[in-house]
Amino acid sequence: GLKFCRRASATPAGGLRMLACLTAVLALLLVPVAEALFEDELGQYEWVQQNIGKPTCFAYSADATDRVFVASASGVVASVMLKDGNVQWRRAAAVHSGIRLLRAGSRGILSVTEGSFVQAWKPATGDLTWQREYPDTIIDLLLAGSNNKQKAIVIRENKVEARTMAGKEEWSTNMPSGMAGARFHLAALSQDETSVAAVAVLADGSAMILQVDVATGKVLSQNELPKAVSQGLLAGSFLVADLHLVLLVDDVISSYPLFGGEAGTFQLKNVKSSDRAAFRLMQWQRTRGVFAATNGLTTAVFGLNSKGLKNVRTFEGVAVVGPVFSVHDDEGAQPVAVAIMKDQGTQIQLMDPASGNVQPAINAPEYTAIDHGSAELLLVHELSTGEHRIVISAVDHSIAGIQGTNVTWVREEGLAAIRQAVFYSRSAAVISAERASRSTAPQGLPALGAQLTEVPARIQEVIQDPGEAASAFLKWLVPKRARRGPSKNIVKHAKVPTCAEELRDFGADKLILAVSRAWKVYALEATTSEMVWSRYLGHPGPDCMNLPKPNGTDVGGCSPWMQLLQSNTIAYSELLIVTPSALEPGSPNKPHRLLWLDPLIGRVLHEELAPEGSKVESIVPLPRRGNPQQTKLPFLIVDGKRKVHIMPSQSVSSELSKFVEETADKLFHYEVNTAQQVVQGFMMGHEGKASELVRLWNLELGSVGERILTAAAPEHREWNHVPVYIKGDASILYKYINANLLAVVTEDVRDNSSALNLYAIDAVTGHIIHQSHIAGGAQPAHLVVCDNWVIMHYRNPKKTRFEIVVMELFQAKADEGPWDTLFAGKATN
Repeated sequence: GLKFCRRASATPAGGLRMLACLTAVLALLLVPVAEALFEDELGQYEWVQQNIGKPTCFAYSADATDRVFVASASGVVASVMLKDGNVQWRRAAAVHSGIRLLRAGSRGILSVTEGSFVQAWKPATGDLTWQREYPDTIIDLLLAGSNNKQKAIVIRENKVEARTMAGKEEWSTNMPSGMAGARFHLAALSQDETSVAAVAVLADGSAMILQVDVATGKVLSQNELPKAVSQGLLAGSFLVADLHLVLLVDDVISSYPLFGGEAGTFQLKNVKSSDRAAFRLMQWQRTRGVFAATNGLTTAVFGLNSKGLKNVRTFEGVAVVGPVFSVHDDEGAQPVAVAIMKDQGTQIQLMDPASGNVQPAINAPEYTAIDHGSAELLLVHELSTGEHRIVISAVDHSIAGIQGTNVTWVREEGLAAIRQAVFYSRSAAVISAERASRSTAPQGLPALGAQLTEVPARIQEVIQDPGEAASAFLKWLVPKRARRGPSKNIVKHAKVPTCAEELRDFGADKLILAVSRAWKVYALEATTSEMVWSRYLGHPGPDCMNLPKPNGTDVGGCSPWMQLLQSNTIAYSELLIVTPSALEPGSPNKPHRLLWLDPLIGRVLHEELAPEGSKVESIVPLPRRGNPQQTKLPFLIVDGKRKVHIMPSQSVSSELSKFVEETADKLFHYEVNTAQQVVQGFMMGHEGKASELVRLWNLELGSVGERILTAAAPEHREWNHVPVYIKGDASILYKYINANLLAVVTEDVRDNSSALNLYAIDAVTGHIIHQSHIAGGAQPAHLVVCDNWVIMHYRNPKKTRFEIVVMELFQAKADEGPWDTLFAGKATN
């Protein structure tokens, strides 16, 4: 409790009592503060990150010059500050669909999803003002006019309509009656923004241009386009660049004016390039009269005007062209920005779109192609001082802010596309070294004694400089979090937790190793979200972009995959990464890359390609043989032809090969085939040969109308498990611990009702150990298996909630005393 002291008389004894009370109060203030959790705080997150996702569009508004609006493939629209990358507001516009179009107007921000969902947002706050979901696909959305008269022109598959920025429909124009069965493919706005030209392809294969008046919706004219236009729209790639339609078919670029002028063609074989790889059109970022095409080694920049098409400049590498927004009124002569990401940094130049002349380049060395890949989106804002603030995104989904030659901020948005994530415990040696590097100041009662001896000196300091003492007291009361080292950094704008130090000492001194669909691997501090290291794996090429996203168990696809390889001792592990080989334009596809990484620092210990002609299907770790200090931990690869390969191939020792041959009949493999709805088990070899698989058992779930959703195997096998469970009455249940346990979840939909089946299978024999039926359960379903339990998280649509099922497995045997438990008298499975 608190002790109050009466004011003493001005005598030596009273002064001593006053000094004693003051000393006691100061001593209490110097006692270290202890922290605890209330019951309702238990389980709350210590830190959280809210990302934007892979950028798909940048938008800029002259009414909000201090920010850029970003849309993402994760269905997020956000306002990001140009100065420091802070997210002013973030809205999840769509759950299962990305944002395809983003338009910034004077009174609102309009976004369109990959389907047909249009939403309007307030630029300042991100509040949703209106939304509308259309029954057909939105082809394009254009903004016409300015200030209060600005309107949104929505081009649908067979209709054009205009709405105010408040969402009210002003007019709607259907496809003309003589064009039955036609479908719009693209549209453009005239220079004076008074009419819209929409290109439609008719059922007979011809193409027409419809010009529609923006004010009334009246069809002003209908003009037929050459037959090559419709063929190009259906067979090749195309885009709208300013007032022109641009087609790319068989390495020939063609331009067709939509509001009068001359057409043009250009043979891309005339572009000087170190390789004759095929070109592709790059995303047009509303750069007036300028667009680009690249083959991965060379980028050709083209200009468009009333006289046709012109190749204005060619750059080595992948160059992205973006707009420059200026504070000056005269935007007719505005240059465009060109950015090329190289191994030495990002090179940015301003280019005159008419002549192709470029200004001297600036180089930002902190944002490189080695760490982030090639550039994808670019936007430049010119300040009144003449300086430029640049926002650029790269293939690894990152967004960076550049001013001059300095990279002022970077957002790692690849964290929004995490495919796999695991905890990695530091070894005892690393933890001891970390604790030894901390402060060696005494703690507890010795610390209190040392502090009490300093009380007279502190009192004198308070009397001499009370302001400085108060500042020091506040700094002590609210300490700043200590970082692990100078190379570590908190992920951009993540809140620094308050209990990280205590959590690290309580067993949370771990890394979160995560691999992203952005072809990047991250290591985060589990207690603080600090980015310890990251590594870009290289882009596998545009062919992988159109494939469906795999789940976390698929190996050898277009997305990277990882697995921790444990050695004979828990203290040493390596991180194995299986990733598609980086695209080299003009060269044939290579097998998957295999990388052995040090989980602590991300250093590549070894790298090689998978066996030629084989698709990696599964990884089976092997024990380390020979040298106990050996790196490059060995494992087996099972390929798509069910052949078995020992890796790494360059260091396959005779002892390791002999071990594999001798234990071939004791090595087993299972496959969960979600395409054929089959679970199969195999033995690694037959008659001492481990070069291919031999099937042992087969479980066909598709034959009974079930569809496999997911599967999981036991995690944390390196830990020592407690073999028993002690009940409240002191009786003992023996856990069923099986390292070969396989959990499989299937969905059974019948008569408009769904149900889930949870199977616990022995992966060696194929026996079903246990089965649970969850009536009313539905996907998405997630599994975790460890020790003797299985946890499944699923959705219950009837009760509109998510639920969790826990399955615990025990052996059917009586309590035989503690001897087998203490001395491991009987081995577990």
